[in-house]
Amino acid sequence: MNRYPIDLSGHHERASATFEGRPPRARAAPSAASDSTGALDSLSDSSLRGRQQWFARAVLTSESRVLPVSEAEARHALTPGPRLGALERLDIYRRGYHSRLVECLADDYPALQHALGREAFEELCRVYIEHHPSHSPNLNFFGRRMADLCRSEPRESRVPHGFCSDLATLEWAIVEVIHAPSSDPLTVEGLQHIPANRWGDARLVANMALRLVRFAYPVNTYFQSLREGADPPIPSAQESATVVYRSGPTIWRMDLTGPMFDVLSALLAGDPLGEALGRAEASLAHLDEQETVARVMFWFREWISSGLFVRVAIGSSGT
Repeated sequence: MNRYPIDLSGHHERASATFEGRPPRARAAPSAASDSTGALDSLSDSSLRGRQQWFARAVLTSESRVLPVSEAEARHALTPGPRLGALERLDIYRRGYHSRLVECLADDYPALQHALGREAFEELCRVYIEHHPSHSPNLNFFGRRMADLCRSEPRESRVPHGFCSDLATLEWAIVEVIHAPSSDPLTVEGLQHIPANRWGDARLVANMALRLVRFAYPVNTYFQSLREGADPPIPSAQESATVVYRSGPTIWRMDLTGPMFDVLSALLAGDPLGEALGRAEASLAHLDEQETVARVMFWFREWISSGLFVRVAIGSSGT
């Protein structure tokens, strides 16, 4: 049962990239026939909030689209510089905003960035920003849809889409575990009050700072190799499973075999302990009963000591 740590002692929250609340919907760029009066409609509210909303509408527009303001509107709102016009100055802020979002995605997905290469990763990020613009002042969960985009976005790449999606899934599981609420873990001593005749009905309540993921590629091995300073090749498809969890200031990634995944996923789904262990018996049918029990008990002790669970509930009522 290989386990790999990520120390969070130097972790910090991300700064905001947009104002609080959903930004105004960007309107279409004015046509050449638009007169200055129509272009200035959005500036009819001269309050500070009105101007902030106008500025946000312009800056938050995707880089692939024309600015949703005219030159006349920009001149009305902004002072031109000695070398750049008002619209060009506004575009600097827009490109800077998008560069900030790309930086945040690179912070969440360093392994994916390495696998694709910087240019291809930045191109993917700009497609992501186009499809999933930020609507929150908190960027901690801005990148949550990257795995879906990797799987569905049609693009030429030397890296298989499935590998990219799996790697993004692993890296996002790490991000979610970083920001999940903390809980006091269940201990071996905490199990002693459970009557022996009720163990079959016992349900283990999972730590909220835990994610269980299954992959078509060995992405955790690839991820760990990068962390150790290597430059691994993109691996061939091979099923794997990993549980990501937090213990104190450390994120752990624990590799699981197929039978381990089956049992742990059953426990995390709230199946009674007796039913979950029944899955292990089916998965380990090639072993004799004594070896099966010994192996499952080893897994169980390891998961408890690692803090994967926070309490035991007896019966369907959870009491």
